[in-house]
Amino acid sequence: MSNEFAHATTQDAADAVKRPSRWALSNWPVGWKVLAIALVPLVLAGVLGGLRISSGLHAAADLRRAADRADLVPAIVDYMAALDTALLATSTDTDVQPALSAFDTSRKTLADKLAGTDAVPDVDKGVTTILQGGRQLLDGVTSNAIGLRDRITTYAPILLTAEDAINGSVRVEDERIRAQTVGLSRAVGARGQMTMQQLLVNRGADLPEPELRTSMITLAGTEPSTLFGMSQALGVGSADAQKLQEQMVRRMGMMSDPAVPLPNNPDLAQSIQATNEIAGTIIADTSASITAAVHGQADHQRSTAIRDAILVVGAILVALMAVALVARSLVRPLRRLRDGALKVAHQDLARELEQVRAGGDPGPIRPLPVPTTEEVGQVAHAVDELHEQAVLLAAEQARLQLQVTDMFETLSRRSRSLVDQQLVLIDQLERDEADPKRLQSLFQLDHLAARMRRNGANLLVLSGTRLSREQSGPVALAAVVNAAASEVEDYTRVATAALPDTDIDGAVAADLVHVLAELLDNALRYSPPATHVRVSAVHTGDGALVIEVGDEGLGMTEADLRVANTRLQSGGEVNPYTARHMGLFVIGRLADTHGLVVRLRSTVAGDPSSGITAGIYVPQNLLAGDGGNAPFTDFVPAPPTSVTPPVVERPVEPVANPTRPVQSTMESDSLLPQRNPGASGIAGGPVVEPAERAPEKHTDTSAFFAARAQVRDEPPPRSEPVTGSDDAIYQKMLSEWLVDPTDLGSSTDLDWKSVWDNGWSAAAAAEDAPVAEHTPEGLPVRQPGARLVPGAGGDPLASEPAGDDFDTGPLPDPAAVRASISSHFGGVHAGRTHASETGGFE
Repeated sequence: MSNEFAHATTQDAADAVKRPSRWALSNWPVGWKVLAIALVPLVLAGVLGGLRISSGLHAAADLRRAADRADLVPAIVDYMAALDTALLATSTDTDVQPALSAFDTSRKTLADKLAGTDAVPDVDKGVTTILQGGRQLLDGVTSNAIGLRDRITTYAPILLTAEDAINGSVRVEDERIRAQTVGLSRAVGARGQMTMQQLLVNRGADLPEPELRTSMITLAGTEPSTLFGMSQALGVGSADAQKLQEQMVRRMGMMSDPAVPLPNNPDLAQSIQATNEIAGTIIADTSASITAAVHGQADHQRSTAIRDAILVVGAILVALMAVALVARSLVRPLRRLRDGALKVAHQDLARELEQVRAGGDPGPIRPLPVPTTEEVGQVAHAVDELHEQAVLLAAEQARLQLQVTDMFETLSRRSRSLVDQQLVLIDQLERDEADPKRLQSLFQLDHLAARMRRNGANLLVLSGTRLSREQSGPVALAAVVNAAASEVEDYTRVATAALPDTDIDGAVAADLVHVLAELLDNALRYSPPATHVRVSAVHTGDGALVIEVGDEGLGMTEADLRVANTRLQSGGEVNPYTARHMGLFVIGRLADTHGLVVRLRSTVAGDPSSGITAGIYVPQNLLAGDGGNAPFTDFVPAPPTSVTPPVVERPVEPVANPTRPVQSTMESDSLLPQRNPGASGIAGGPVVEPAERAPEKHTDTSAFFAARAQVRDEPPPRSEPVTGSDDAIYQKMLSEWLVDPTDLGSSTDLDWKSVWDNGWSAAAAAEDAPVAEHTPEGLPVRQPGARLVPGAGGDPLASEPAGDDFDTGPLPDPAAVRASISSHFGGVHAGRTHASETGGFE
């Protein structure tokens, strides 16, 4: 049975297009793709903004450090002012202790400030130098360890270092702040110079007059550069700048005039004091302003960095929002388009097609809810057009299908009418014919006509027309099986196991006969001619009935079985395979009509080459009366057939039981068909019991399954009935899905034996005969004829047992045997050629 269904499941299909990976760019959602498009400029903007923010933050940090370092400037200025005061106090007769205390305080403040500031190395070194040098200078002055000239020469390097420390503490790029810093350092230097000149004026008497004048002129020579720096801070044309110039000229005049005494000169002291006051004003103004300016720049840079960060982040967020809006404007129409298209495909179109097939009007097409005119809207309009065209094509297809269905129905009914007429003529010829050979030919014609009638019924099923049946009463299961077997060619190979005494509902019996006939025909055609096709039935625990048809053919793979069962389960759905595999379609549709379940499986689980077993599940509601609890009948094997067909005497009187028209088949000794000529199922009229039919020649006329080379050998060996004592009880407890074909196949009911089994046993014994002699080299010495089968040379009919169950006709015709062997090898060659062309067995 296997090859038709295998062929139905091994059709060529186009290779599926390889789907891209889940993370491939083509599988990204539209929103992600839009984000990816905007991501490059966003990343670039983010990088540039980040660099700007980083630069601003670094600049703010640098200015913050510069501001911290600029805080040293007031401390340095205060320290140098305290040192000047202390030096001047030691040059007079005033109390020096307050000046020294103020110096110590300013010195400690500067030291603490230096320790808490991350000063640059040269500033750190310079401030440390002035701290140490100032302390050492005052110590020497207070102890009178150094003279006036040494005081001047020691103080001068301290003053220059202080100026450099002030300039180094304020390192900013602002030119105004740098100019103010230079003016401050020059003011500190001018005040220091005035301090040294004041020391010479106060204690000039301690030095010779030429040396004193020379020292003061030397100190005054450095004033122009100092005054120029101060003028930059004051303004070149300012009054203070002019006053500084006038005082410097006045002092230079007095120092250059030998007639003017220098020690304790009040005019010289007044000029020094005027310059000192202007320097102090510059120091007081610029010291605080420089620190505030640097701190202001640091705060401004920090605010700028924060502002830039906010702007960059805000711009990126705005860009992301714009991308989200654009993506939303794309995704929403696409989502509506997808949902609408799926609704059209799975709901609207299916409903409209059903309405079209039912002859109704599907109504106007509702457009998809995408009213835009851009590309997505154009696709939606295209889907609407496809929807409309699909409905139009469905209507056209429905009309064409109705025409084809009508054509099939007309052809089928005409064909069945002609076949029925042919069967009537053949029946008349059979009644009047006494020649066995002609009667056998008439039987073959009768059988072919019955098969043609079943093919016509298949066309009606294909067209969707319900077959009209005249059967109304319940039919026995055995009659159903016999009627199905009567519609197949090699019905002598059908071996029926024990069947329950069950009646099938008359409304289902005829179609069940049709299903069984299709399964039997396929099983016989695609299994070796020397094997039997087994038919068995058992009741399940819920009272239903399971009928199984098993063969020993090539079988099917698990994948092919799954596909075939899926098509059977679909209920005879029309598809491209229907025309080539009508049997699968007919079985599925008839089973779906009555609620039957037909499934295929391997005869031996896990062994596809063991053949196929088809199971038919008949629900309890389709069984008439109490058939579900009826006892099982004993197994009756297929009747033996003779080489020469016997003369059949056909009775002419009908059976007197019109309510059970096929019960006559149960009255014979065999459950194999004893059928009316031309009967293709169960009819309502009386049934005439024919005599035993002779085996017919194999033909390819009937086969709804795929075309295949046919092989027909000699008739199968005759089997002997074997009964089992506990078979009925055992089968009664079986369940529909727990019937193991291997167990059923190995039961005593199916343990068929024949008289030819003795020959096979003798051949096996001869094959296993031990070797008695060996050559010196150890090789066996064969005896001619030692392995011949005992009795093989005798009369081939001598081993047949006597009895009424076996024919003792003449030997077969050599020409017939030769023709049979040639047909066998021709069929094998054709089968192998077909397998090589199709890539395997069907």
